Amino acid sequence: MRATAQWAVRRAGRSPAAIYRNALAADSPVGRARALVAGLGECGTHQDVDVLLPFLEHPSPRVRAEAVRAVRRLGGSPARIAGMLTDPAPVVVRAVKQALRGQPDAVPAARLWELLAPESPPHVRLGAYEQLRAKDAWTRVHVDLHLLAARDVELGHRAQADLNDWSRRSAATAYRAPTKEMTLRLGGLIDAAEPLISPRQAHQLRWILGVG
Repeated sequence: MRATAQWAVRRAGRSPAAIYRNALAADSPVGRARALVAGLGECGTHQDVDVLLPFLEHPSPRVRAEAVRAVRRLGGSPARIAGMLTDPAPVVVRAVKQALRGQPDAVPAARLWELLAPESPPHVRLGAYEQLRAKDAWTRVHVDLHLLAARDVELGHRAQADLNDWSRRSAATAYRAPTKEMTLRLGGLIDAAEPLISPRQAHQLRWILGVG
């Protein structure tokens, strides 16, 4: 519907982006903020990012999520969005995860490990997990084994399925060896997680790492 309206406005010689921009600049576009943010994200320019940034703090989670999508669509900084991985609303964190896809370095690994802690809300932990596993191959194996070794109730099943997927699809192409420190860490985690993974998988991981 928005695409049709935008087409009609352009055909009439007007700019839909200007209409969205002016409407958002008005005081409290109650009830319309989400649609206006989405519309500007669809037809605005990079210069409109500053118009959209305040809506990342809107009281409505749906508006915040829409603002995340719009800001990234218009080339906004991933760093500004990355801080919203701790948003109290799962719908916002899901939008952040999608916006950060292909941006593995947007959040420092140390911060993601902090967010993965058991005391974090489940949706925040899931977002941190998915960002960690997207970092690189050995961080992916590390976080999967960490969750399995910890017998993590919330994320353990995801970690096991992901480790199985890595073993089937990606292990054979893991040409770059991990650092010595990472190798030692992973060796200990394999020992701790072995009751939850197959002996064949444990043997495969040890063989790749060159540990006994």
